[in-house]
Amino acid sequence: MPSDQPQKTYRRMKLVFGLVLLGVFYAEFTDRDYKPILTHHSAIVLAGPRVSEDPLDKLIRSHPLAAMIELRDRHVHEVKDYGCSMVKQELLPSGMSAEQEMNVKFRQEPYSVMMHWVRNGGLANRVIYVKGRWTEQDAESKDQRDLALCQPGAVAQMFLKSIKMPIHGSMAKRTARRSIDEFGFKRTLDLLIKYCEVAESRGELRLEYRGETHFDGRPVWVIRRHLPYTEGSELYPDRTAEIFIDKEYRVPVAVYCYADDAMEPAKLLGKYEYRNIRFNLDFTGSDFDPATYGM
Repeated sequence: MPSDQPQKTYRRMKLVFGLVLLGVFYAEFTDRDYKPILTHHSAIVLAGPRVSEDPLDKLIRSHPLAAMIELRDRHVHEVKDYGCSMVKQELLPSGMSAEQEMNVKFRQEPYSVMMHWVRNGGLANRVIYVKGRWTEQDAESKDQRDLALCQPGAVAQMFLKSIKMPIHGSMAKRTARRSIDEFGFKRTLDLLIKYCEVAESRGELRLEYRGETHFDGRPVWVIRRHLPYTEGSELYPDRTAEIFIDKEYRVPVAVYCYADDAMEPAKLLGKYEYRNIRFNLDFTGSDFDPATYGM
């Protein structure tokens, strides 16, 4: 039976070449420390109770953590896929990133994400992740096992059509605070709830309903979370998180994370904004197939 060693060697050489090439572009892309860009929203208003009150409106005012749990459960049962545009900016080991914008396709089962950068993509033009589709069984650590398929930017594409990259590897950690398998409204709620529950069990949680405002022209509820985060903390991800929940869509359409209580722009750790959301689009496997995008 012929050995598959040459094929493994070829794959590893391709991976090494790709990492070197991406490393060069990474060094160029992260050479600058950008300023945080924060949108000025309309003032948050603590609206009084209404006669025809939405049950969730009442719950989010009195028990915001219970409301987020209900939102997550409802979302899982009602939404199977969606498309949206996402804007993010994060504090990385190299400094504040540029504000990035991407178009995203997402499917719950099997967990699938396709991100196409339309502004400040840097290393990547497009990334596809489908849970369990690409794995490296010979990986030296579990952080190297799960892979996403990455289509590099225009210049790098002259040398490399696509490359499989570990979603929890060192390169991924240097270019994003959250991994691609943490994308999605459910997993955003998972993370918000997780740290609320950790802090609550330690008697350290301060979670408050702040009122209502508008995001992208749509009415939202605003929740603010305070955690005893300090720089370098491994227990908590941030000190203050302001969460905008769309009143119709019932999902967090914007999350802003800070390292301080005053939410100073200079203390921004990450911002995540979602617009042009369209639910239940009946995505198929071709929407997450590399061949569809010439990868």
